[in-house]
Amino acid sequence: MSTHHFDAPTELKKIRQHTSAKRRKSYQQCRLMKLRTELVALRKEGASYREILLWLRQTKRIKTTHTTVMRYLEKLPELKETP
Repeated sequence: MSTHHFDAPTELKKIRQHTSAKRRKSYQQCRLMKLRTELVALRKEGASYREILLWLRQTKRIKTTHTTVMRYLEKLPELKETP
């Protein structure tokens, strides 16, 4: 038999710290942010979201969807329509 004393509160504290650290979300910067000026320029020239998507895949090797591109660009102040 082992003579080691089991300390339940200490072990529970270790487990909770471990799960708390795993639960934290790490946020990664959007890959489209690096290409903001190019994306805005393409959109202002009349490129559709699917054409921008094709450009991203062919030239920048970024695989995403056209809706992601659309949501990103619609949030930018440069492309807000003024009445």
